[in-house]
Amino acid sequence: MSLPPDLLLALTGIPLLAAVPVADWSVARLGGITNRNYRLCHLQSGRDYVLRLPGAGGDQYLNRAAGIHNAILAAEIGIAPAVLFADETQGWQVTAFLPDAVPLQSADFHDPDMLAAVGHIIGKLQRSGAAFQHEMRPFVISDRYLSLAPEPRLQQLRWAAGWLETAIEGPGHPLVPGHIDPNPTNFLRLPDDSLWLIDWEFSARADPFWDIGAIALDNELNAAEIDSLLAAAGHAVTPQAVLRVAHFKTALCLVAASWAFVEITAGNQTADLRDFAEQRLSAFAGCLADLAGR
Repeated sequence: MSLPPDLLLALTGIPLLAAVPVADWSVARLGGITNRNYRLCHLQSGRDYVLRLPGAGGDQYLNRAAGIHNAILAAEIGIAPAVLFADETQGWQVTAFLPDAVPLQSADFHDPDMLAAVGHIIGKLQRSGAAFQHEMRPFVISDRYLSLAPEPRLQQLRWAAGWLETAIEGPGHPLVPGHIDPNPTNFLRLPDDSLWLIDWEFSARADPFWDIGAIALDNELNAAEIDSLLAAAGHAVTPQAVLRVAHFKTALCLVAASWAFVEITAGNQTADLRDFAEQRLSAFAGCLADLAGR
């Protein structure tokens, strides 16, 4: 089959891959929105890798050096696969393909045991003390996205949310290592039912409620499930903690919508991306109104 030029460049430019003739690789496209991911398999030698190539628009907002640095630390913590090769300039990264690993689905987060396992891995990351590079704050990053892809409706809502930014960024909230994008497909269940987290390109130091709020938002967790997630991650289940989860769920709707509009503006043709942007914009407006009415 005909391979894209940048994939050919990686196959010949990465020593780990160049050891095998291009024609001898079995190449399969994997899922992904921000990047393009390929499974590379060479049966004769037993090589089986995932190659990540940069997608459209990511260079405008991703800190690739930090993502690579943090992915290496996550592997050292024991919650992510090892990085076998990385080039921050090209945006290339190679890890082992895990043929027996299964990505989680949203339904899995409503299983008490799996939700506890998810909370445990998030808590392990947050308590690791790993020296993650880069820093992510929801309103800072959404403002950057909005500067790249101004969306008038979203800009108006963002400036109406100044009070929420003040509540989130108030004193007494130290930053911890964060994954930043803990959507279900970034959790891989291994045959022994343990979990690994993959795709660390957005990772950074962040408020501990970023990852918890993102999991609650993406999987529509109910109140009892949010309590369970907080407890499994090692956080006290208090009214203040529950409110902070609600604050981050709201702020992360803004982050997600503004990111999606950047990707659309950059030419990302992923199906349903515009629908996702509109859904998160609407959710931000609704959550903001709900919080203001409390």
